[in-house]
Amino acid sequence: MALVAVYAPEQFRLMAMPELKRRRKEKKLTLEALAQVVGVSLSQVQRFETGEREPKRSELEALAQALDCTIPELLGEEPSGTTQPPQRGNLLPVPLIGRTAAGIFREVIEFDDGEPEYVFEPEDEDFPKAKRFALTVEGDSMNAAEPPMPDGSRVICLDFEQTGLPFIEGMIVVVQQIREGGHLREWSVKQIELHDDEVWFCPRSTNSKHKPIKVVNDPDDERWNKLEVIGLVRDVSTKVRVPKFRAGK
Repeated sequence: MALVAVYAPEQFRLMAMPELKRRRKEKKLTLEALAQVVGVSLSQVQRFETGEREPKRSELEALAQALDCTIPELLGEEPSGTTQPPQRGNLLPVPLIGRTAAGIFREVIEFDDGEPEYVFEPEDEDFPKAKRFALTVEGDSMNAAEPPMPDGSRVICLDFEQTGLPFIEGMIVVVQQIREGGHLREWSVKQIELHDDEVWFCPRSTNSKHKPIKVVNDPDDERWNKLEVIGLVRDVSTKVRVPKFRAGK
């Protein structure tokens, strides 16, 4: 179905907005400049482009006006209909949006303009309407988690806000850290521990150098201005390497 009349959350949950990024670059606008014109934060424009957040109707209208296009054009709709993500039987496409460090933070690198990559997963029966995304794990600081998340594994995540859940002891989450006045985003996978008036975001590693981040459990604490839980990890997949064949053995 073409995305024409109604801009509901379901229409965005599997889709990034590459046309937004293309038109922004065509206009030679930085993320910061477009954010100022539209009246949102720089990080919000980044999330619109990658599909981490869905624009409200008013934000779509402001983005389209700033980029001299219509909303359907901004969503990538063509006369023959909108290009849909690929399908594989009963499995649903989940966009692979980048890489994340496990336990430590890894800088988010802005994506190129190529075709989006997808992994295919069954529907999440507990949260069927929540937007999903996949990340490739780097590093060893969640290699002792349950289940283990070794270097090179993939995590399938839900938009944490859309789950409607509070922080729960033992949750494994993707944490975003904002630095340099909003110009630098970093992602990390950690496990939640609840301690009296603090939330701990903990690595689970055989390497003792990785330490938890401890934050006061108060939304007014200034640390929460730079730290946000963006994803709830729901599944982990790891490829099993096949040993190389050696003649004579």
